[in-house]
Amino acid sequence: MKRLILWFSFCLCIGAVAGAYLYVQTQGVSTAQGVTGTVNAEELRAYEKDGKNPFGGEISGAELTDKEYQEYIHGMSHQKVKADEKWTFFEIHSLRISWLLEHLETNDLTHKHVYKQILMKWADEDFSNAVADHNTIWEMQRGTIGKAKRLLTPEEEAEYIKENN
Repeated sequence: MKRLILWFSFCLCIGAVAGAYLYVQTQGVSTAQGVTGTVNAEELRAYEKDGKNPFGGEISGAELTDKEYQEYIHGMSHQKVKADEKWTFFEIHSLRISWLLEHLETNDLTHKHVYKQILMKWADEDFSNAVADHNTIWEMQRGTIGKAKRLLTPEEEAEYIKENN
């Protein structure tokens, strides 16, 4: 009986570790590829000088996959939407948007048309559908918490940026 309890406890621990790992992988919350928070022109120039992308990451435009597109778009959308949970933040910047658009056609992406539709609107500074944009990407990432509910007011957006600086 003691052996059975010990074996069950061991299996439970292994399952918990595996579950936590899979959760983090499918939620796309890793910030190791980029620097979160606000960004200014000087920081963007420093990223370029250091051979980094506009998000502060090491991955080049030619190496972008669906996972990175989703992570970057999702992180930028947090600036515009109200959601109970937000785990990543990349400030929306025209250079970031144009960099993502520039590499859409050169990469083999499953959801290229979705990214293009979102980024083209954002390039025109049209964020009126940011809630739907966020939730589309969130669903692709198999999100379970943090669904966007509404657009932030300009005051809420300014506060969110300030808090994440």
